[in-house]
Amino acid sequence: KGYMAYAGAGPNSRDFQLIMSLHDDKFLGGGSPWEVPWGEVVGKESFETLDRIYTGYGENGPSQGMLGRKGVTEKVKEQWPKLDYILGCDVIDSE
Repeated sequence: KGYMAYAGAGPNSRDFQLIMSLHDDKFLGGGSPWEVPWGEVVGKESFETLDRIYTGYGENGPSQGMLGRKGVTEKVKEQWPKLDYILGCDVIDSE
């Protein structure tokens, strides 16, 4: 839970779509060779935020292709009003 990776559909298929594991899941935690974690959330508040992310759209949310081409438009906001967004992040020095 809390690992971040770029999504992929097979070898050499990664692009700009970020995935974040919301549950303990070996495949989004490095189990697939094309979805290798590159970061993780840390701290109690971060994990509380993960638990509040709306997942009700499932596979019926906006397509990554459309979001990549057009971004988040007013139409997207109207069709998927509960869509969550990452507005920023901080890199924490581990040393």
